[in-house]
Amino acid sequence: AVYRDPVHDFGIFKYDPASLRHSEVSELQLRPEKARQGLDVRVMGNNAGEKLSVLGAMLARLDREAPVYGKGTYNDFNTFYFQAASATSGGS
Repeated sequence: AVYRDPVHDFGIFKYDPASLRHSEVSELQLRPEKARQGLDVRVMGNNAGEKLSVLGAMLARLDREAPVYGKGTYNDFNTFYFQAASATSGGS
């Protein structure tokens, strides 16, 4: 792992695609400028203890400020948030 974010529960891995067997590697290009309110999206994660769930959602807000957790604690910076209306619980 090159980077692990325990607050948001994701990681970035570095690997050599040529060393993979029996797998096709493709690139997923992120396009935040294409987001618009009301767009149907998918939320991927481990929702409510289920492994590898993919749930439908709709983008509700594109201008959400990063949360402020208080002085002396972890706070996001240099980022933006999209808010989705979904039926997910903690873990997604």
